[in-house]
Amino acid sequence: MDEPGGLYIHIPFCTAKCHYCDFYSVAGREEMIGRLVAAIIAEIALGDPAQAPRKIDTIFIGGGTPSLLTPGQLEAILKAVGDHFDLSGLAELTLEANPGEIAPGSLEAWRSLGINRLSMGFQSFQPDLLRFLGRLHSPETSLAAFDAARRAGFDNINADLIFNVPGQSREQWQSDLARLAEMEPEHISAYSLTVEPGTELDRKVRQGEVAMPPQEMDREMLIQTWEFLGAQGYAGYEVSNYARPGRQCRHNLHYWRIEPYHGFGPAAHRFDGAVRSWNIRHLDGYVERLEMGRSPLAGRELLTAQERYNEKLAFGLRLREGISVTAALGFEDERAFAGHYAELLDRWAEAVVLEQENLSLTRAGLLMADAIAADFMALPPTDLFAAGVGATEVA
Repeated sequence: MDEPGGLYIHIPFCTAKCHYCDFYSVAGREEMIGRLVAAIIAEIALGDPAQAPRKIDTIFIGGGTPSLLTPGQLEAILKAVGDHFDLSGLAELTLEANPGEIAPGSLEAWRSLGINRLSMGFQSFQPDLLRFLGRLHSPETSLAAFDAARRAGFDNINADLIFNVPGQSREQWQSDLARLAEMEPEHISAYSLTVEPGTELDRKVRQGEVAMPPQEMDREMLIQTWEFLGAQGYAGYEVSNYARPGRQCRHNLHYWRIEPYHGFGPAAHRFDGAVRSWNIRHLDGYVERLEMGRSPLAGRELLTAQERYNEKLAFGLRLREGISVTAALGFEDERAFAGHYAELLDRWAEAVVLEQENLSLTRAGLLMADAIAADFMALPPTDLFAAGVGATEVA
Protein backbone atom coordinates (compact mmCIF):
# COMPACT_ATOMS: atom_id res chain seq x y z
CA MET A 1 0.00 0.00 0.00
CA ASP A 2 1.54 3.27 -1.15
CA GLU A 3 -0.87 5.66 0.52
CA PRO A 4 0.54 7.08 3.77
CA GLY A 5 -1.29 6.59 7.04
CA GLY A 6 -1.21 7.70 10.65
CA LEU A 7 0.57 6.42 13.74
CA TYR A 8 -0.72 6.78 17.30
CA ILE A 9 1.26 6.27 20.51
CA HIS A 10 -0.71 5.92 23.74
CA ILE A 11 0.83 7.17 26.98
CA PRO A 12 -1.64 6.28 29.76
CA PHE A 13 -0.16 8.22 32.70
CA CYS A 14 -2.17 10.97 34.40
CA THR A 15 -1.58 12.96 37.54
CA ALA A 16 -5.30 12.53 38.29
CA LYS A 17 -8.17 10.90 36.43
CA CYS A 18 -10.73 13.34 35.00
CA HIS A 19 -14.28 12.50 36.08
CA TYR A 20 -15.64 12.20 32.53
CA CYS A 21 -12.75 10.41 30.79
CA ASP A 22 -13.10 6.83 29.54
CA PHE A 23 -9.77 6.65 27.72
CA TYR A 24 -7.43 4.13 29.30
CA SER A 25 -5.29 5.96 31.84
CA VAL A 26 -3.74 5.37 35.25
CA ALA A 27 -2.97 7.87 38.01
CA GLY A 28 -0.07 7.72 40.43
CA ARG A 29 2.02 5.24 38.42
CA GLU A 30 4.81 7.53 37.26
CA GLU A 31 7.43 5.03 38.47
CA MET A 32 6.43 2.89 35.45
CA ILE A 33 7.19 5.54 32.82
CA GLY A 34 10.69 4.27 32.02
CA ARG A 35 9.53 0.68 31.62
CA LEU A 36 6.61 1.75 29.44
CA VAL A 37 8.88 3.73 27.13
CA ALA A 38 11.11 0.67 26.71
CA ALA A 39 8.05 -1.51 26.09
CA ILE A 40 6.67 0.81 23.39
CA ILE A 41 10.05 0.79 21.66
CA ALA A 42 10.04 -3.01 21.85
CA GLU A 43 6.51 -3.18 20.42
CA ILE A 44 7.48 -0.95 17.49
CA ALA A 45 10.44 -3.25 16.74
CA LEU A 46 8.17 -6.32 17.09
CA GLY A 47 5.68 -5.07 14.51
CA ASP A 48 4.77 -7.07 11.41
CA PRO A 49 6.93 -5.73 8.53
CA ALA A 50 4.13 -6.56 6.09
CA GLN A 51 1.49 -4.57 7.93
CA ALA A 52 0.34 -1.44 6.12
CA PRO A 53 0.96 1.43 6.03
CA ARG A 54 4.74 1.73 6.01
CA LYS A 55 4.68 5.39 4.97
CA ILE A 56 3.56 7.65 7.82
CA ASP A 57 2.43 11.25 7.33
CA THR A 58 0.96 11.91 10.81
CA ILE A 59 1.99 10.94 14.33
CA PHE A 60 -0.20 11.61 17.37
CA ILE A 61 1.17 11.07 20.88
CA GLY A 62 -1.84 11.02 23.18
CA GLY A 63 -3.07 9.68 26.46
CA GLY A 64 -3.30 10.14 29.31
CA THR A 65 -0.79 12.93 29.62
CA PRO A 66 2.19 12.26 27.32
CA SER A 67 3.73 15.59 28.29
CA LEU A 68 4.70 13.84 31.56
CA LEU A 69 7.47 12.07 29.64
CA THR A 70 10.88 13.74 29.49
CA PRO A 71 12.06 15.06 26.12
CA GLY A 72 14.66 12.30 26.13
CA GLN A 73 11.99 9.62 26.51
CA LEU A 74 9.93 11.13 23.69
CA GLU A 75 13.05 11.29 21.54
CA ALA A 76 13.74 7.59 22.10
CA ILE A 77 10.20 6.65 21.02
CA LEU A 78 10.34 8.85 17.94
CA LYS A 79 13.73 7.42 16.97
CA ALA A 80 12.25 3.91 17.13
CA VAL A 81 9.39 5.03 14.89
CA GLY A 82 11.85 6.52 12.41
CA ASP A 83 13.91 3.31 12.41
CA HIS A 84 10.94 1.17 11.39
CA PHE A 85 8.71 3.44 9.28
CA ASP A 86 9.13 5.76 6.31
CA LEU A 87 8.74 9.29 7.73
CA SER A 88 9.92 11.13 4.61
CA GLY A 89 6.40 12.50 4.13
CA LEU A 90 5.69 13.30 7.80
CA ALA A 91 3.61 16.48 7.87
CA GLU A 92 2.02 16.55 11.33
CA LEU A 93 3.45 15.44 14.68
CA THR A 94 1.06 16.17 17.54
CA LEU A 95 1.66 15.96 21.28
CA GLU A 96 -1.11 16.27 23.85
CA ALA A 97 -0.10 18.54 26.72
CA ASN A 98 -2.05 19.44 29.84
CA PRO A 99 -1.82 23.04 31.07
CA GLY A 100 0.11 23.16 34.32
CA GLU A 101 2.02 19.95 33.60
CA ILE A 102 4.64 21.27 31.19
CA ALA A 103 8.12 21.21 32.70
CA PRO A 104 10.41 24.24 32.16
CA GLY A 105 12.30 23.94 28.89
CA SER A 106 10.08 21.17 27.54
CA LEU A 107 8.38 23.28 24.88
CA GLU A 108 11.66 24.21 23.22
CA ALA A 109 12.85 20.60 23.48
CA TRP A 110 9.65 19.33 21.85
CA ARG A 111 10.16 21.72 18.96
CA SER A 112 13.69 20.41 18.48
CA LEU A 113 12.29 16.86 18.24
CA GLY A 114 10.11 17.84 15.29
CA ILE A 115 6.84 18.10 17.22
CA ASN A 116 4.97 20.75 15.24
CA ARG A 117 1.47 20.61 16.74
CA LEU A 118 0.24 20.78 20.32
CA SER A 119 -3.19 19.72 21.57
CA MET A 120 -4.00 21.41 24.88
CA GLY A 121 -6.90 20.35 27.10
CA PHE A 122 -8.28 23.63 28.44
CA GLN A 123 -11.90 22.28 28.71
CA SER A 124 -13.19 25.46 30.38
CA PHE A 125 -12.20 28.90 31.64
CA GLN A 126 -14.69 28.63 34.53
CA PRO A 127 -13.00 27.57 37.81
CA ASP A 128 -16.11 25.84 39.16
CA LEU A 129 -16.58 23.81 35.97
CA LEU A 130 -12.92 22.79 35.95
CA ARG A 131 -13.34 21.47 39.50
CA PHE A 132 -16.49 19.60 38.51
CA LEU A 133 -14.66 17.96 35.59
CA GLY A 134 -11.77 16.94 37.82
CA ARG A 135 -9.23 19.12 36.06
CA LEU A 136 -6.19 20.23 38.05
CA HIS A 137 -5.32 23.45 36.22
CA SER A 138 -6.80 26.95 36.45
CA PRO A 139 -7.90 29.32 33.68
CA GLU A 140 -4.75 31.35 34.29
CA THR A 141 -2.61 28.24 33.83
CA SER A 142 -4.20 27.61 30.42
CA LEU A 143 -3.44 31.14 29.29
CA ALA A 144 0.15 30.94 30.53
CA ALA A 145 0.75 27.57 28.84
CA PHE A 146 -0.63 28.83 25.55
CA ASP A 147 1.53 31.97 25.65
CA ALA A 148 4.61 29.90 26.48
CA ALA A 149 3.92 27.59 23.53
CA ARG A 150 3.69 30.56 21.20
CA ARG A 151 6.98 31.94 22.49
CA ALA A 152 8.58 28.54 21.91
CA GLY A 153 7.57 28.75 18.25
CA PHE A 154 4.47 26.56 18.04
CA ASP A 155 2.27 27.90 15.25
CA ASN A 156 -0.20 25.02 15.15
CA ILE A 157 -2.10 24.61 18.42
CA ASN A 158 -5.40 22.90 19.17
CA ALA A 159 -7.39 23.72 22.29
CA ASP A 160 -10.20 21.58 23.69
CA LEU A 161 -13.36 22.98 25.26
CA ILE A 162 -16.36 21.10 26.69
CA PHE A 163 -20.03 22.14 26.74
CA ASN A 164 -23.21 20.52 28.05
CA VAL A 165 -21.66 20.43 31.52
CA PRO A 166 -24.10 20.30 34.48
CA GLY A 167 -24.42 23.80 35.92
CA GLN A 168 -22.97 25.47 32.82
CA SER A 169 -24.99 28.35 31.37
CA ARG A 170 -25.10 29.43 27.74
CA GLU A 171 -23.55 32.72 28.87
CA GLN A 172 -20.59 30.89 30.40
CA TRP A 173 -20.15 28.86 27.23
CA GLN A 174 -20.25 32.02 25.12
CA SER A 175 -17.63 33.57 27.39
CA ASP A 176 -15.37 30.52 27.02
CA LEU A 177 -15.70 30.52 23.23
CA ALA A 178 -14.97 34.24 23.03
CA ARG A 179 -11.97 34.00 25.33
CA LEU A 180 -10.47 31.14 23.33
CA ALA A 181 -11.12 32.81 19.98
CA GLU A 182 -9.24 35.90 21.23
CA MET A 183 -6.21 33.65 21.79
CA GLU A 184 -6.36 32.62 18.10
CA PRO A 185 -5.41 28.93 18.19
CA GLU A 186 -5.29 27.28 14.77
CA HIS A 187 -7.74 24.55 15.75
CA ILE A 188 -10.55 24.17 18.29
CA SER A 189 -12.20 20.95 19.43
CA ALA A 190 -15.50 21.73 21.16
CA TYR A 191 -17.09 18.59 22.56
CA SER A 192 -20.41 17.89 24.20
CA LEU A 193 -19.93 16.21 27.57
CA THR A 194 -21.20 12.64 27.40
CA VAL A 195 -21.66 10.15 30.21
CA GLU A 196 -19.36 7.23 29.47
CA PRO A 197 -19.91 3.93 31.33
CA GLY A 198 -17.50 3.28 34.18
CA THR A 199 -16.44 6.88 34.70
CA GLU A 200 -16.81 8.88 37.89
CA LEU A 201 -19.38 11.04 36.10
CA ASP A 202 -21.38 7.93 35.22
CA ARG A 203 -21.41 6.88 38.88
CA LYS A 204 -22.64 10.29 40.01
CA VAL A 205 -25.39 10.39 37.40
CA ARG A 206 -26.60 6.86 38.23
CA GLN A 207 -26.67 7.63 41.96
CA GLY A 208 -28.60 10.85 41.41
CA GLU A 209 -25.78 13.15 42.56
CA VAL A 210 -25.60 14.86 39.15
CA ALA A 211 -28.26 15.58 36.53
CA MET A 212 -27.17 16.13 32.94
CA PRO A 213 -28.62 19.14 31.06
CA PRO A 214 -31.68 18.52 28.87
CA GLN A 215 -31.07 17.46 25.28
CA GLU A 216 -32.39 20.77 23.98
CA MET A 217 -29.67 22.66 25.87
CA ASP A 218 -27.04 20.43 24.28
CA ARG A 219 -28.47 21.16 20.83
CA GLU A 220 -28.63 24.91 21.48
CA MET A 221 -25.01 25.01 22.64
CA LEU A 222 -23.86 23.12 19.55
CA ILE A 223 -25.63 25.62 17.27
CA GLN A 224 -24.19 28.46 19.34
CA THR A 225 -20.72 27.00 18.81
CA TRP A 226 -21.11 26.64 15.05
CA GLU A 227 -22.41 30.18 14.64
CA PHE A 228 -19.83 31.89 16.84
CA LEU A 229 -16.72 30.02 15.70
CA GLY A 230 -17.78 30.26 12.07
CA ALA A 231 -18.03 34.04 12.42
CA GLN A 232 -14.51 34.03 13.91
CA GLY A 233 -13.04 32.27 10.89
CA TYR A 234 -13.06 28.71 12.24
CA ALA A 235 -14.69 26.44 9.69
CA GLY A 236 -16.45 23.44 11.19
CA TYR A 237 -15.09 20.48 9.22
CA GLU A 238 -16.42 17.78 11.58
CA VAL A 239 -19.32 17.94 14.01
CA SER A 240 -17.06 18.87 16.96
CA ASN A 241 -13.94 20.25 15.24
CA TYR A 242 -13.13 23.68 13.83
CA ALA A 243 -10.05 25.00 12.10
CA ARG A 244 -8.46 27.92 10.34
CA PRO A 245 -8.00 27.24 6.60
CA GLY A 246 -5.55 24.39 6.07
CA ARG A 247 -5.27 23.59 9.77
CA GLN A 248 -7.58 20.59 10.06
CA CYS A 249 -6.18 17.74 12.14
CA ARG A 250 -4.75 15.47 9.46
CA HIS A 251 -4.27 12.60 11.88
CA ASN A 252 -7.91 12.49 12.96
CA LEU A 253 -8.99 12.66 9.32
CA HIS A 254 -7.31 9.26 8.85
CA TYR A 255 -9.73 7.88 11.47
CA TRP A 256 -12.80 9.63 10.12
CA ARG A 257 -12.07 8.55 6.54
CA ILE A 258 -11.50 4.94 7.71
CA GLU A 259 -7.91 5.00 6.45
CA PRO A 260 -5.09 2.80 7.82
CA TYR A 261 -3.21 3.71 10.98
CA HIS A 262 -0.85 2.10 13.47
CA GLY A 263 -1.17 2.16 17.24
CA PHE A 264 1.36 1.42 19.97
CA GLY A 265 1.01 1.36 23.73
CA PRO A 266 -1.51 -0.16 26.17
CA ALA A 267 -5.08 -0.18 24.80
CA ALA A 268 -3.90 1.22 21.44
CA HIS A 269 -5.82 0.23 18.30
CA ARG A 270 -4.64 -0.18 14.73
CA PHE A 271 -6.28 -0.72 11.32
CA ASP A 272 -4.59 -1.88 8.11
CA GLY A 273 -7.54 -1.37 5.78
CA ALA A 274 -9.16 -4.72 6.50
CA VAL A 275 -8.22 -5.88 10.00
CA ARG A 276 -8.68 -3.92 13.22
CA SER A 277 -6.65 -5.06 16.23
CA TRP A 278 -6.02 -3.77 19.72
CA ASN A 279 -3.63 -4.15 22.64
CA ILE A 280 -4.44 -5.23 26.18
CA ARG A 281 -5.92 -2.49 28.32
CA HIS A 282 -3.54 -2.97 31.24
CA LEU A 283 -0.30 -1.13 31.93
CA ASP A 284 1.48 -3.87 33.85
CA GLY A 285 0.31 -6.63 31.53
CA TYR A 286 1.39 -4.66 28.47
CA VAL A 287 4.86 -3.97 29.87
CA GLU A 288 5.38 -7.50 31.18
CA ARG A 289 4.44 -9.12 27.89
CA LEU A 290 6.91 -7.03 25.93
CA GLU A 291 9.64 -7.52 28.50
CA MET A 292 9.23 -11.25 27.80
CA GLY A 293 9.35 -10.67 24.04
CA ARG A 294 5.63 -11.37 23.60
CA SER A 295 3.04 -9.44 21.64
CA PRO A 296 0.63 -7.24 23.66
CA LEU A 297 -2.17 -7.99 21.20
CA ALA A 298 -5.54 -8.57 22.90
CA GLY A 299 -7.76 -9.17 19.88
CA ARG A 300 -8.32 -8.65 16.18
CA GLU A 301 -11.26 -8.63 13.80
CA LEU A 302 -11.58 -8.81 10.06
CA LEU A 303 -14.18 -6.25 9.04
CA THR A 304 -16.76 -7.47 6.58
CA ALA A 305 -17.51 -5.41 3.51
CA GLN A 306 -20.77 -4.27 5.13
CA GLU A 307 -19.02 -3.25 8.36
CA ARG A 308 -16.50 -1.17 6.43
CA TYR A 309 -19.33 0.37 4.39
CA ASN A 310 -21.24 1.29 7.57
CA GLU A 311 -18.18 2.87 9.19
CA LYS A 312 -17.34 4.92 6.11
CA LEU A 313 -20.95 6.08 5.90
CA ALA A 314 -21.33 6.94 9.60
CA PHE A 315 -18.04 8.81 9.94
CA GLY A 316 -18.27 10.38 6.51
CA LEU A 317 -21.60 11.99 7.35
CA ARG A 318 -20.00 13.68 10.39
CA LEU A 319 -17.58 15.48 8.06
CA ARG A 320 -18.67 18.66 6.30
CA GLU A 321 -16.94 17.39 3.16
CA GLY A 322 -19.22 14.34 3.19
CA ILE A 323 -18.35 11.12 1.41
CA SER A 324 -18.02 9.94 -2.18
CA VAL A 325 -20.76 7.46 -3.03
CA THR A 326 -18.55 5.99 -5.77
CA ALA A 327 -14.92 6.04 -4.56
CA ALA A 328 -15.73 5.35 -0.89
CA LEU A 329 -19.06 3.50 -0.90
CA GLY A 330 -18.66 1.59 -4.15
CA PHE A 331 -21.72 2.63 -6.18
CA GLU A 332 -21.32 2.79 -9.95
CA ASP A 333 -22.49 6.38 -10.07
CA GLU A 334 -24.72 8.94 -8.34
CA ARG A 335 -27.85 7.61 -10.06
CA ALA A 336 -27.28 4.13 -8.67
CA PHE A 337 -26.96 5.52 -5.14
CA ALA A 338 -30.05 7.70 -5.56
CA GLY A 339 -32.03 4.77 -6.90
CA HIS A 340 -31.20 2.55 -3.95
CA TYR A 341 -31.84 5.23 -1.33
CA ALA A 342 -34.69 7.14 -3.04
CA GLU A 343 -37.03 6.83 -0.06
CA LEU A 344 -34.43 8.05 2.45
CA LEU A 345 -33.27 10.90 0.25
CA ASP A 346 -36.87 12.06 0.12
CA ARG A 347 -37.38 11.57 3.87
CA TRP A 348 -34.25 13.58 4.72
CA ALA A 349 -34.55 16.06 1.85
CA GLU A 350 -33.89 19.07 4.12
CA ALA A 351 -30.88 17.44 5.76
CA VAL A 352 -29.03 15.53 3.01
CA VAL A 353 -27.28 16.80 -0.11
CA LEU A 354 -26.35 14.46 -2.98
CA GLU A 355 -24.34 16.35 -5.56
CA GLN A 356 -21.59 15.36 -8.01
CA GLU A 357 -21.40 11.86 -6.54
CA ASN A 358 -20.87 13.24 -3.01
CA LEU A 359 -23.19 12.71 -0.06
CA SER A 360 -23.10 15.32 2.71
CA LEU A 361 -25.31 16.88 5.36
CA THR A 362 -26.65 20.39 5.70
CA ARG A 363 -26.04 22.16 9.00
CA ALA A 364 -29.50 21.06 10.13
CA GLY A 365 -28.60 17.53 9.08
CA LEU A 366 -25.42 17.54 11.16
CA LEU A 367 -27.58 17.93 14.26
CA MET A 368 -29.12 14.55 13.39
CA ALA A 369 -26.05 12.90 11.85
CA ASP A 370 -26.27 9.73 13.93
CA ALA A 371 -29.97 9.21 13.24
CA ILE A 372 -29.52 9.80 9.51
CA ALA A 373 -26.56 7.41 9.34
CA ALA A 374 -28.59 4.77 11.19
CA ASP A 375 -31.40 5.07 8.65
CA PHE A 376 -29.01 4.60 5.73
CA MET A 377 -27.24 1.68 7.39
CA ALA A 378 -30.61 -0.02 7.93
CA LEU A 379 -31.00 -0.24 4.13
CA PRO A 380 -27.69 -1.83 3.04
CA PRO A 381 -26.84 -2.31 -0.67
CA THR A 382 -26.24 -6.04 -0.24
CA ASP A 383 -25.53 -6.54 -3.94
CA LEU A 384 -22.36 -4.48 -3.51
CA PHE A 385 -21.23 -6.59 -0.58
CA ALA A 386 -21.88 -9.80 -2.50
CA ALA A 387 -19.58 -8.47 -5.22
CA GLY A 388 -16.89 -7.90 -2.59
CA VAL A 389 -16.91 -4.12 -2.70
CA GLY A 390 -14.73 -2.80 0.09
CA ALA A 391 -13.35 -6.22 0.98
CA THR A 392 -9.62 -6.81 1.28
CA GLU A 393 -7.75 -10.11 1.36
CA VAL A 394 -5.97 -10.82 4.60
CA ALA A 395 -2.87 -12.99 4.61
